[in-house]
Amino acid sequence: MCGFVERFGTRRSRLRGRASVMSSSSLCSNHDLNCDSDQDQFLSDDLVTDIERFAAYAERLRRSLDSSTSVPEGESMCVSVHSALSMVSQSVRDLLVRYPIFKTSQVLLPASQLVHSVKELNFDNSNVDASRTLSCLEKLEVAVGNTLKQSL
Repeated sequence: MCGFVERFGTRRSRLRGRASVMSSSSLCSNHDLNCDSDQDQFLSDDLVTDIERFAAYAERLRRSLDSSTSVPEGESMCVSVHSALSMVSQSVRDLLVRYPIFKTSQVLLPASQLVHSVKELNFDNSNVDASRTLSCLEKLEVAVGNTLKQSL
């Protein structure tokens, strides 16, 4: 599974007055959206920054769920996962508070499912099965990406 960053990219190619941003894998582009030259759509710098922050935190959570990745000295996998989940949750909260377009069940439901899936993880087991949590994270990333794309 590829992450949000790989799917939607992080390079900013903001062309004011044209709907084109995060173009490495074409979240949206003039071609994708069939934009008229009269359309004046763009993403604010703050929104792009918040989306990139969400993507970075989602990737951190994904890495912390990978049992083959080494955990920082003095931390357990449980602490690492919960710390990363906290950052993802905060970035989703920021999106919800700052941008009403994200206040939909398409974003809220996967966010809630992600939190519940982490609560259900058994960190006492040496081989943590994170497949459900990774699936929930993927759904949240898709929901955020689709909401952003639909807003353009």
